[in-house]
Amino acid sequence: MNLQDVRDQSINQLQELLSINIDSQKGFQEAADSTSDTQLKSLFAEFSQKRAHNAAELRSYITSAGELPTTSGSVFATVHRWWLDARIALTGKDPKSILDEAERGEDSIKKVYEDALGYLNVASIRELVERQYRNVREDHDRVKSLRDSYHRNPRG
Repeated sequence: MNLQDVRDQSINQLQELLSINIDSQKGFQEAADSTSDTQLKSLFAEFSQKRAHNAAELRSYITSAGELPTTSGSVFATVHRWWLDARIALTGKDPKSILDEAERGEDSIKKVYEDALGYLNVASIRELVERQYRNVREDHDRVKSLRDSYHRNPRG
């Protein structure tokens, strides 16, 4: 593999990460807007801001590499958000259901980061992605823990 191939592969990985962070930011904002649970509203708004920050960092890196960053999320996430909207409508915005879907979304973003880390060899890019991955993993664990707590002790 030549240097250009490595660069192209790295940019493609960054574009995919940007796309899923756009999806995640929108999904968390929708989840924050959809719940009346103040703890969840606050948590999801925080996560939405973190994902917007990740996306901004990725956009900056892609632009500095002379490429045009993607401006949209993935088709998969659009379908996932549709399912989240449908499920919220059917369950009356039940916090447990919202957390179930949020945890599924977190599983997805975590997997994309893990896959990207398997391909990235450029130190500066890898450092950025590893730092963002640690934050994503921490957020995933927070959502999972909160989801498990809501399943054990329903609040509504």
